[in-house]
Amino acid sequence: MGPTDDLLRRLDDRLGEAVFDPSRWGAVLEPVSALIGGDGAMLLQSHRRTPGVPCTPEVDDLVADYFRHGWHVNDLRTRAVPRVMRGEVVTDYDILSTEEMARAPFYAELLRPHGYHWFAVAGFQAGPEHWAVSVQRRTRNGPFEAAQVQPLAGLMPRIGRAAALSQALGRAALDGALGGLEQVAQAALALDAAGRVIGANARAEALFETGFRVVDGTLRIADPRAREEVAGLAEASPPRWSGPILVPRRERRPLILRVLPVIEAARSPFLGASALLLVTDLEAERRPDPALLAQVFGLTTAEARLAAILAGGAALDEAADTLGIAVETARSHIKAVFAKTGTGRQGALVALLGAPGLR
Repeated sequence: MGPTDDLLRRLDDRLGEAVFDPSRWGAVLEPVSALIGGDGAMLLQSHRRTPGVPCTPEVDDLVADYFRHGWHVNDLRTRAVPRVMRGEVVTDYDILSTEEMARAPFYAELLRPHGYHWFAVAGFQAGPEHWAVSVQRRTRNGPFEAAQVQPLAGLMPRIGRAAALSQALGRAALDGALGGLEQVAQAALALDAAGRVIGANARAEALFETGFRVVDGTLRIADPRAREEVAGLAEASPPRWSGPILVPRRERRPLILRVLPVIEAARSPFLGASALLLVTDLEAERRPDPALLAQVFGLTTAEARLAAILAGGAALDEAADTLGIAVETARSHIKAVFAKTGTGRQGALVALLGAPGLR
């Protein structure tokens, strides 16, 4: 078995691992880089680029500076994107002249301090997003030659297939996490590294309103302080468990938000899941579950709904208005509730129904 065959075998082994273990995508890039004589490689989205992309250890610091100093939004090499999307392998001299590279801050301020200058890039598609494998080469090793980089094109289909599987498994894991939280009555949203919403469970969707909603994947929070806090937490790398963030609401108790890192199985780079945003509705937390009240105390549906609203602190006339019934009807219901629960006044009822197990 020759060196090329050995590298391809290693690549296939690592692709198999990376499909199930998202942390292995950096290792996938090592044989890719070695196959064309590179000195490290990274994966990059063709358009909207975010930190935390897989890379080989040799370019860790380079990739960190690329995002830290904003080069991902001022990258001369994005000129290659249209050609990469057409299936070409592109190198520096395909898109830039010697003079442009000599005077470009991208080369002088980012690449050269790290000892790099040259690159070769090819692309593949995973879901709706186009991705690029960008192989880097140190300055002293000279530019890539056209014949040398052509094998890169042949690797893209197998990498693309593995990436699509990785994305599908990541989505299944993420949906499972959101569904599990739904089962324990926890509203939750999934965010990517840019803070965009890529998933939500039904409990979270039920809380959407003017001051807290998702529009085209963007979480819109009317309160400026809460909006800034959520943006800062989503941008943390890696996202961290946060203290509560208060989202005030007009004439209602606020929402409480907490950020939690997403489960490892959902961290496929091709899905982009980065964090879970847990949402607690303090308005709902005040009230016990009407279905549970009906079961425990033998209340009718109407009686249980009224009892739940009163347990949240509402006056009888407010509860009647909320339910769309007459105050006299509400009085009739509350008498039945008092009798069935063994309480004789609203204060005692609220105290009884405030037990954690009834919420």
